[in-house]
Amino acid sequence: MKKRQIVILAVLLAVLAAGYGILVFQNKKAAKEEQAAQEKSVIKVTDLGEIQSFSYQTLEQEKLHFKKKKDKWICTEDKKADLDQTYPDRIANTFSSLTASRKLEDIDALEDYGLKKPAYIVTLNEEDGTKTTVKIGNLTGEEYYLQVEGEEQVVYTVAASSAEALNYSLEDMREKESEEESDS
Repeated sequence: MKKRQIVILAVLLAVLAAGYGILVFQNKKAAKEEQAAQEKSVIKVTDLGEIQSFSYQTLEQEKLHFKKKKDKWICTEDKKADLDQTYPDRIANTFSSLTASRKLEDIDALEDYGLKKPAYIVTLNEEDGTKTTVKIGNLTGEEYYLQVEGEEQVVYTVAASSAEALNYSLEDMREKESEEESDS
């Protein structure tokens, strides 16, 4: 009798273990499928290599150029300016791998999107010499209209945070003295 109960419990345990294994496998498969679907829905605007220099110009015509020398960004307008590297790094990283939420095609009037006279023009130069120019137009809710030079019939919408990286003057980007140094 005890042998029979042990056999039944062993079979029951084997069935439960197999069921658990099947559930784990199905959950992993579903997670992979969901991740693949999310990656497929991402609209890549730029996918650039190593950025060696970039410049941007605002609607007010202020233009700043930055160049990387020995892993450090310098502003070509003021080469002696000691820059907080997080500002130019953020700009280079943001615009070298830019994604959009929407892609609008067959555009007629660029002025409808603020791209005839863009708020910003960003030019990125990769290590291999490739140059990419991005124009940022009007704000629409939480996003900006954006166009990549060479794609004249396409307008993207990108998160407003993408353009926020450009809202700093050269003075804002300067390395700030610590309070201890300024108190001395």
